[in-house]
Amino acid sequence: MTNRQKLLSYIKNGGDQFICSPQIGAGAGFDTKMAGKTWFSQTTHEDTKRACEAFDMVPLYNFGLPDLTALTSDIHWQGEPMTVNENGRRFYKNNFVTPKGTLYLTVIEDELKGSCQTKYLITQEDELDILEYYLDSLLEVKDYSYITQGVRGVRNLLGEGEALDIQWAMQPYELLCFPSTMDTAMLVFDRPEQFRRLMDKILQLDERLIKAVAAGGSDFVFLGGPGAEMISPKYYENYLVPYSKQVTDMVHDAGMLVYTHICSPIEPMLTKGYYNQMGIDLFETLSEAPVGNVKSIEDAFSKIDERICTRGNIGLDRLLSDTPEQIKEHSLRILETAKRMGRKHILAASDYMFYEIPKENVHAMCEAVREFNQAN
Repeated sequence: MTNRQKLLSYIKNGGDQFICSPQIGAGAGFDTKMAGKTWFSQTTHEDTKRACEAFDMVPLYNFGLPDLTALTSDIHWQGEPMTVNENGRRFYKNNFVTPKGTLYLTVIEDELKGSCQTKYLITQEDELDILEYYLDSLLEVKDYSYITQGVRGVRNLLGEGEALDIQWAMQPYELLCFPSTMDTAMLVFDRPEQFRRLMDKILQLDERLIKAVAAGGSDFVFLGGPGAEMISPKYYENYLVPYSKQVTDMVHDAGMLVYTHICSPIEPMLTKGYYNQMGIDLFETLSEAPVGNVKSIEDAFSKIDERICTRGNIGLDRLLSDTPEQIKEHSLRILETAKRMGRKHILAASDYMFYEIPKENVHAMCEAVREFNQAN
């Protein structure tokens, strides 16, 4: 059985044998280190693949969607030359150029630390008009084979035996991540009618992208959601839950599964049952303090629908500072809890793994699963 078959079968049906699947990639830096590089932006898909192959694990490869502006004729990105300050920090500025106006995005990157977006495309409510023009332009496109071909290229790199997730800002509430999460929460109040209209258009776009991604050979798509420190439960009730269900229905109709990662506090959304209503197949992560805010792994397991497979929950704080022996012991406790409670659970980290995490601790997680399976 291939890794892809193992992962898909376990998520759908569960099984007697637990799986270890640490999160490697997504710009967090662990694969950068494994490749002997120091700038995270230089990490390639091949680097991520080789990093996963170094461990006795069942990976879920998470890669981004091809650039959507390639589908449009009058909208494009215009990058400015990178600048470097006296401390070696790199500064990037990208311009999103449209006939309706230009939006600006800025990013900083530090060696060994990664990048951070310091200026989002949308910060003012009138800039939503540019986003709407962009969505209208994408919805006029009839042929999405460019997306399918891009995903097929990644599938060919991985081979047919590995599980693939394709990520984009498909959660309509996120507005394609043009504004920051905090600004998004304010734009709901500033432009309520336009905000809802934009969400409806993103839903239409998602339907086309989902079909194109499925045709390219993806197994999963990524559905995000802000944590409790970003928005109130009311936002989940009014925007995230109803729109997510429409998106996940499309995904399942296309023969794919839905992968959700929320690494910030998920209470009280978990207790209120919102995640159980969103159509999620694979959910991470049920993290205790200080990484998350669930009361305990046992309490979290009892509140999430048993049909949902969970993934986690070794805190990045532990992976950074604990010894391999401590990581192994903690991993075994999580596995014992999942077995006792009859849960579909994949042992992993609480988030995508940092550059500084010792590879010995990742091996310890994998060894814990292997030994637990042999003993049970």
